[in-house]
Amino acid sequence: MEQICSNKLLLILNSLKSHYVTPPRESNNTNSRNPGDVPIVRSIYVAYAFWNEVLNKFPKTQRHVLGTKCAEYLLQILELALAVAQASEGKEKAISLRQASVKLDTLKLLIRLCKNCKCVSNSAYLQMESQLQEVGRMLGGWSKSVS
Repeated sequence: MEQICSNKLLLILNSLKSHYVTPPRESNNTNSRNPGDVPIVRSIYVAYAFWNEVLNKFPKTQRHVLGTKCAEYLLQILELALAVAQASEGKEKAISLRQASVKLDTLKLLIRLCKNCKCVSNSAYLQMESQLQEVGRMLGGWSKSVS
């Protein structure tokens, strides 16, 4: 089931790849259930688009190991955020939020490793770290509202 969701998500992201600079639009309708309208989804979307650019400049020796692993974690966090947005039960939301938080912490560590291994520039690291901090704040706020 998880693999099917990942494949669908990758297909969606690939179809949107040419439009990655513009994240999904905000809707004026607050009753909309469009997952792209959730602010954390937009933030993760933008972070993935940025990481995709950074990945193109990765050293070949690390691109398919460390770089791709970071991209996978970003997609998994996006998947979990979408699951939370569509879940109806509070317990189900709390579990997915905890999983997303753990994956985000792991991703932050991997991104720092990328910087220390000189796979990314300091400016790219700082920008990515800033985006991940924003996602972390959103996850924390969402977790508190669910609890």
